[in-house]
Amino acid sequence: MTIKSPLANFTTILGQVLDAAELYQDTLQVNESSTRAVLIDPILRTLGWDTGNPYMVEVEKMIEKGRVDYALYDVNREIKIIIEAKKLGTNLNEKETYLSLVKYAFASGVSDIFLTDGLIWHHFTEFSPGNHDPSNILSLKEMPHVEIAAYFVQRLDAARYWPEEKNVDQLSQNVSQLEKEINRILLDLSKSKQVDLTGEESIDNREDITPNLIKLSDIGNATRSKPSLLQLPDGTSVPVNSWTDVLSQCCSYTLEHNPNIPIPYKDAAGKKVNLIALTRPPRGVTYYEDEYQRKQIFVYTNYDSNNCIRNSLHILEQIPNDLIKSDASVVFSKQIK
Repeated sequence: MTIKSPLANFTTILGQVLDAAELYQDTLQVNESSTRAVLIDPILRTLGWDTGNPYMVEVEKMIEKGRVDYALYDVNREIKIIIEAKKLGTNLNEKETYLSLVKYAFASGVSDIFLTDGLIWHHFTEFSPGNHDPSNILSLKEMPHVEIAAYFVQRLDAARYWPEEKNVDQLSQNVSQLEKEINRILLDLSKSKQVDLTGEESIDNREDITPNLIKLSDIGNATRSKPSLLQLPDGTSVPVNSWTDVLSQCCSYTLEHNPNIPIPYKDAAGKKVNLIALTRPPRGVTYYEDEYQRKQIFVYTNYDSNNCIRNSLHILEQIPNDLIKSDASVVFSKQIK
């Protein structure tokens, strides 16, 4: 009788990662994002980290005027592990890279930091002046995979930070639903154009409150940018904190102003999913629930910044022309680089 242990299953994954590195070496050596997708993400998913769930894993997290590739959160939404990824074959001993890791460690208070090119993993746990040495170095090419698997399970397994009784998908969904309700309240307040308690006109009635509006259709690349205000097609301006907020607001606005949108409504990001569906998205996907045409619907929001914009413009195409007074636009709190 053959018994397949969980650790043995993990070693199989590590072997597949090594094979993929050799097969796609030419591409991975010049492309960090491909290295992450092909070599690093499979390891994280095997360790229980849902890389598609931003409540658990935040990709390209801004920390102290810098950006880390992965910030891994615990159940209390505290960063516990930082992973800095480099393209395959990168020299991981460069001083500049080490100094950036030190900055991230002190800015975030995180003591577990990994630096990897997908095959070699440097694990830093103690930063001190003049100490450039990692606490451990793992090499998929040079070490037995069972030893690497055991180390990863001990130091990088999601179970250390997500007790089994906690349902990460439910927590994430609760957050998404709460953000959606907050967005709706902000939009309602913006539409009301009320006078505040001091007797002054509310900010939505003042002139020139959006001097730096940029049309959504004019944004070429929104990576590493953050919107702070969204102007909808009726001229209403509403505060936003993320591109997911922008997409949620555009969807809610369109559903409110067009009662005849065919559901399911296909997305515009080239994914094999529906932006608006009648069935609940699979586990690990962020979305919010709403009611439309007397049916429960599910609005898919699991997109990066650029695809949030693409789908925002896509759903706004369903707004009747006579209701369009201005172009959907945003104000940035962080400018595009």
